[in-house]
Amino acid sequence: MTVMIDRFFGVHPELVRGGLFVKLKEGEIRLYMALMERSEYYCTRELTITDEQLRELVGAAPRTLCNARKKLQELGLIQYRRSVGNKYVYVICDPKTKQPYPGDPKIPIVMPKRPRSNAEEAPSVYRRQEPQKAATPPQSHGVPLKFD
Repeated sequence: MTVMIDRFFGVHPELVRGGLFVKLKEGEIRLYMALMERSEYYCTRELTITDEQLRELVGAAPRTLCNARKKLQELGLIQYRRSVGNKYVYVICDPKTKQPYPGDPKIPIVMPKRPRSNAEEAPSVYRRQEPQKAATPPQSHGVPLKFD
C-alpha cells in the first residue's frame, strides 16, 4: 500500500475557512502549530510546557511568545494559565465555539462522518487506487537494458 501523506498532525479547518488564519502573525502561527504538534505527539489537548521548550520549537523571542499566546487566547484558539517553574498550561480550544473541547483532554474526540449523497462522492484522488493491469503489453522504446 502506498501512503500519499506520511504522518502528520492536523489543525481544525475552521482556522482557514473561518478566516482566522489571515488574522494571525507569523509568531502566532508558529506557536499554534507547535502546540498542535505537541498535542498530537502527547495525545492530549492540555499541555504543560516551558517557554524555553517552546522557543526551541518555534524559534521566537520571549516577547513574541508572550504576545502570541495572548492573541491566540483572544481569538479562542487556546486557553492558557501560568504554572510553577516558568511553565504554562495550554488547552487547545475548538475554533468554532472558542471553548475547550468537552471531556477528558486525554480521550480523543471522534467526529461523526457526515453522510454523503451519490452526487457528493469523494474525489478519486482520496480513494485508494488499485493498480490497473495494462490491456496491451508495454511498448519497447530503444535497446533493452541488460546488466550482467
